[in-house]
Amino acid sequence: MNKILFNGDSKIELQKVQNNSVDFMATDPPYGYSFMGKSWDKVLPDREIWKESFRVLKEGSFICVMAAPRTDVLWRICRDLEEAGFDMSFTNIEWVYHSGFPKASDTSKQIDKRLGVDREVINKIKQPFTNTNRREFGYGLKDIQGEDKYREKVITSSNTDIGQKYEGSKLGFQPKPAREIIIVGMKPFKEKSYIDKVLNYEELPENIQRTYPLIQTPKPSKKEKDMGLSGEEKPVEKDYGFTKDIKVHNRERRNDPRKNTHPTIKPIKLMSYLITLFTREGDWVLDPFMGSGTTGLACKLLNRNFIGIDYEEDYFNIAEERLEVSREELIKTLKIKVQGELF
Repeated sequence: MNKILFNGDSKIELQKVQNNSVDFMATDPPYGYSFMGKSWDKVLPDREIWKESFRVLKEGSFICVMAAPRTDVLWRICRDLEEAGFDMSFTNIEWVYHSGFPKASDTSKQIDKRLGVDREVINKIKQPFTNTNRREFGYGLKDIQGEDKYREKVITSSNTDIGQKYEGSKLGFQPKPAREIIIVGMKPFKEKSYIDKVLNYEELPENIQRTYPLIQTPKPSKKEKDMGLSGEEKPVEKDYGFTKDIKVHNRERRNDPRKNTHPTIKPIKLMSYLITLFTREGDWVLDPFMGSGTTGLACKLLNRNFIGIDYEEDYFNIAEERLEVSREELIKTLKIKVQGELF
């Protein structure tokens, strides 16, 4: 795999890439709603980045842009992509996984808090501390002595009539986002029809016939996230979706130590799926929000070339080191057979 990596602002670094030289763009940009309080996610991507991406892509090249399933997020990103010149008249692809952050507060508890009324304790449950990966296997975190670490979950009931009336209801409810949307667009081409465009190529790639508009695959394991990285593990703050006062308490005590500290790492299998759908071997794939380099790893796995850009130096260094992993090690770690059995 040939690769070109830039550490800097994508709207500037993309100016170093030639017009009409890239075959596909797959990226996971900031969504603009301050995910987990991260500063880089407080605003949408600069529209100039999409305009520069449009310039470097070949006519007829597709784009896949990750986004949260919230309607406001989808609308804003699609608006900016369309204004940059992309044809957005395509069906989105969905990535489905098995976990997510529940986002809601308990109406009854909030009423009692506003009234300054103490709630009645009706039960206490001892729950083991777990991290995301271990939770799947049903065992908890250990302390220094090797004993299971527990927290006490307190079950309460309202002592007020109005609090009891709203027991069980939620404020600001949003379902667990156990799916993400992949926005699909295309740089328009000059030919009169798709057939005219297809006839400019020798054949329609077989891989187009093996794909579907939905992929269900879990989030990456810790082993996949840290693959190829040296150095010590660092604590990564986790948000488990509890109420605000409990969440602060648990953020001080609960972390997921790992070498790859990027908070929104996508699975290699997901990015490989998109690359398989829209490219051939030897094509150039662009990711202007490279993060920790997952798109580049998928390119290496599938014999594509890669252009990756990221503004954050820490994440860029992680991506640069991860991308030194050999294709053979990728296949071994992911335990897959690439030809025809990736999905």
